[in-house]
Amino acid sequence: MTGNVFREQIKILLVEDNIDIQEAAGLIFELHWPKARIVSAYKGEDGLSLLKSELPDMVILDLGLPDIDGMKVLKEIRLHSDVPVIILTVRGEEMDKVRGLELGADDYIVKPFAHKELLARIETVLHRRKTLTDGVITSPAPAIVNRLVLDFSSGTIMKGEHQIKLTSTELSLLKYLVSHAGHVLSDEGILAEVWGDDYIDCSEYLDVYIRRLRDKLEDNPRNPVIVVQEGNGYKFVHSAG
Repeated sequence: MTGNVFREQIKILLVEDNIDIQEAAGLIFELHWPKARIVSAYKGEDGLSLLKSELPDMVILDLGLPDIDGMKVLKEIRLHSDVPVIILTVRGEEMDKVRGLELGADDYIVKPFAHKELLARIETVLHRRKTLTDGVITSPAPAIVNRLVLDFSSGTIMKGEHQIKLTSTELSLLKYLVSHAGHVLSDEGILAEVWGDDYIDCSEYLDVYIRRLRDKLEDNPRNPVIVVQEGNGYKFVHSAG
């Protein structure tokens, strides 16, 4: 980790009903990220209200909340916001992890967790978002594929007359694919570039986000012509159709 992000001011919304976890998270940030401000919510509904009023830079979300399931909270968040969301939960089943990613979570951490892991995951997600908003990575030229118009300089993705809303992770993945349009990119290479070296074994992340991109970009996601699989990798076809 570079550690640079830990000197930045940031507001994190923690939606967690376990007081011990709230206190532990507060201590972690106090020791390692003193400029971070933590806003806590015990219930899902309270978390959604604070999301609107506090406008946090990130949400850390538990799934086992006392009023509504955390998956429903995540789904509601994604209807209105592209704020980065990290799920922090005791649910370690693969189906829960995949479901959370499908609903738009940027990462998924299973309790119990090491504080260094939590900080590293937060840094990765925020760095990925920062490279998009600050233009750290050179944006590919605007592309037109079928009815898609991809303008990465403004972050605008149009499909016909409709703008497509992408999360920061989806946009990072699409940007990387388009930057290497016409070339087959290995799963490991994509994971390392978009998620980081620590994620090269997390093939489920890539599988889920490829499906999410196809659902949003392709006319027929089951028969993709824009983001296609070849061998053990994926390719963005810049002249589809």
